[in-house]
Amino acid sequence: MDKNTGILFGVGAGCGDPGDVTINAIKTLENCDVIVFPSGKRAYDIIKVSMPEISSKDLKFYNFPMIHDASALTARRKKIYSEVRDYLSDGKNVGFVTIGDVLVYSTFSYIRDLAVGDGFPVKIINGIPSFLSCAGRLGLILGQNDEEVHIIPGSADISSALDLPGMKIFMKLGKHLPELKNALAKKPEHEFLGAVNRCGMSDEEIFTDISELPLEKSYLMTVFVR
Repeated sequence: MDKNTGILFGVGAGCGDPGDVTINAIKTLENCDVIVFPSGKRAYDIIKVSMPEISSKDLKFYNFPMIHDASALTARRKKIYSEVRDYLSDGKNVGFVTIGDVLVYSTFSYIRDLAVGDGFPVKIINGIPSFLSCAGRLGLILGQNDEEVHIIPGSADISSALDLPGMKIFMKLGKHLPELKNALAKKPEHEFLGAVNRCGMSDEEIFTDISELPLEKSYLMTVFVR
């Protein structure tokens, strides 16, 4: 790989509160030639509060579709990466900004793997993961007294996951939220600790009573169970 190629930076923007964006994230983006935002302008709006001059940067907004067709999804990711690769090959530093942290259930992981495979340098600028922000909203301590902590996506076997020891954090629930609620009703030995929907956003919701949990699809709902 040519030593004059650019660097791919994965930059976490935190959940939604602009105050959670790190100084390191801003300094990194200031030095990037191209800044990529996946799926909408939410991450851009967060960063812009602390970095108004970002609007003058070379910005790219890419749509990562929520589809289940693996071949179509792979093709879309490769197409987006091909453009990122061109920037890197031209010696441009590229910042790829995601909500939360770039290492936790992040679209960045796919681009990162392709870039590493091609030999490009990649650096990570961590953001506050959404599940930690949600735990903070609920006043929950994770891993107290060596308690196990499990992070579980909604696509997992929810009934089996509930039987794991320690605290369970369910993320990316979407259409699986009713399934989790029903499973908890059938397993009263498990304690519902709380849930946060759309953490850090203007319409953030906090639930401390399981009966208040909505049944409609909510992709950004995070639920804590013991």
